[in-house]
Amino acid sequence: RPGRGMTVSVAGRCRRTGQVGIAVATSSICVGARCIWVREDVGAVASQNLTNPALGKLGLDLLQEGMAPARVLKSLLETDGDNARYRQLSILGTAG
Repeated sequence: RPGRGMTVSVAGRCRRTGQVGIAVATSSICVGARCIWVREDVGAVASQNLTNPALGKLGLDLLQEGMAPARVLKSLLETDGDNARYRQLSILGTAG
């Protein structure tokens, strides 16, 4: 539908240093501040569409405990209840 906002994120990892990062572009005022979560030597999480900042912190905690990104994603979606079908999540660990 014309006139609807859009949010786009990109995540990346440096092969040499293992550093990760996420960038977000959005037409919704202040939404970008709720999307990105990054923790040094752990990884990055992006929560878009009906953002839920709690998922960012929880995702980073699970990565820090050693859980694989695919398993973190599954766990976050299970935690998210009915909103999981609308949520857009990205998980990136320092191993890629």
